[in-house]
Amino acid sequence: MERLHQQHEDRYENLDLKEALERLPIKYKTVIVLRYFEDLRIDEIAEILGKTTSTTKTRLYKALQLLRMDIGKEELFDDK
Repeated sequence: MERLHQQHEDRYENLDLKEALERLPIKYKTVIVLRYFEDLRIDEIAEILGKTTSTTKTRLYKALQLLRMDIGKEELFDDK
């Protein structure tokens, strides 16, 4: 029973992440997808986007911050 409950929680967390990812501006969404879903290195992503590695790292950092804020905001509202 515990395992079933965990699977449902994982599914909801994945849904929250997917929805938050969809709300990101395209330049941030792109770096997240390329890094974590396509498993590309920062230098590969920079080359694809035609940006410097520094810019790519900054975009990735900002994208992760935005996702954390978005998902965290949803959790705050869920408690009420």
